[in-house]
Amino acid sequence: MNHPSPDEVIRIAQQRIGERQAVGARVEVRSERPWRWFFVALVAVLLAALFFWPGAPLEWKMYAVVHGVCAQQHNIFLGNLQFPLCARNSGIYLSFMLTMLFIYAIGRGRAGGLPPWSIVATLLLFVALMAVDGFNSLFVDLGRPHLYTPDNFLRTLTGMGMGMFIAVLLHIILVKTLRRDVDDGQAVLRNWWELMGIIAVNLLALGAIYGNLSVMFWPLAFLAFFGITGVLYLVALLLTSLVMGYEGSVTHLRQLARPAVVAVIPTLLILGSMSWLRFWLEGLGLGL
Repeated sequence: MNHPSPDEVIRIAQQRIGERQAVGARVEVRSERPWRWFFVALVAVLLAALFFWPGAPLEWKMYAVVHGVCAQQHNIFLGNLQFPLCARNSGIYLSFMLTMLFIYAIGRGRAGGLPPWSIVATLLLFVALMAVDGFNSLFVDLGRPHLYTPDNFLRTLTGMGMGMFIAVLLHIILVKTLRRDVDDGQAVLRNWWELMGIIAVNLLALGAIYGNLSVMFWPLAFLAFFGITGVLYLVALLLTSLVMGYEGSVTHLRQLARPAVVAVIPTLLILGSMSWLRFWLEGLGLGL
C-alpha cells in the first residue's frame, strides 16, 4: 500500500480547506441575500417618502430632516431655492461626498495607508483654517472683537477643506476596521496631483454655488444633504458592524447588508428626535 508523500498530504489538505471555504461562502451568500433585498427596499421606501410625501416642497423636507443636526444659520441660496444646510455645513458635507466619490473613482476602495505627510499637513491646515473662520464668525455673532468680517463664501470654502479631511479620515477608519483585504501599503491619496484633483472638483462646486448657476441646485443640494446624513449613517454602520462581529471580515460591501439594515434604525432615531426637539423648542420661542 502506497502512502501519500508529504507534498500530496499538504495538497489534499489545501484542497479540502478550499472546498470548505467555498461551501461556507455559498452559505454566507444565501444567508445575506435577503438582507440585501431588504436594504434596497428600505432605501427605496425612505427615498419615496422624502420625494413624494405630500404637504411640503422637497427642499423644505430636506431642511426639516437635518434641522436637528445643522445650525442652518447663514443660509445660502442658489436661484430662488435655499440649501437644506447652512453655508459652512454645505461646504463640509458637499466636499465630503465629492471627496469620497473621488477616492473610489481613482480605485482606492481598499486603500488603508495615510497620504504623504505633506498632504496630511495640508489637510490639517484646512481644518485649522475652518476653525479660525468658525471662531471669527462666532465672535461676530457674540459682538466680540474679531479679525475680519465673515461671509458665506469663506464659510463654504473653509468648510470644504474640513470635508476633505473628514472623508479621508473616515475612509481609513472604515477600511482598516472592517475590511479583511485592506491594502495598508496603498495611500488613500498618493500624490499632490490627486489632492489637487479633489480641490479642483470642490472649487467647481463652489463656483456653481456663488456663480448662482441655478441648474446645479438639486445636484449640489442632494450631495450636501446625503453628505451630512451619510456621515451619521456611516458612523452608525461602523458601530453596528463592530457589535455584530464584522470587524476585519469584509471583502465585498454586499457582505455588510445585515448591519447596513440595522444601522438605519439609530440613524433615523437620531435625525428624527433631534429635529423634533429643535422644532419643539422653536415653537416655545427657545430656538437659536
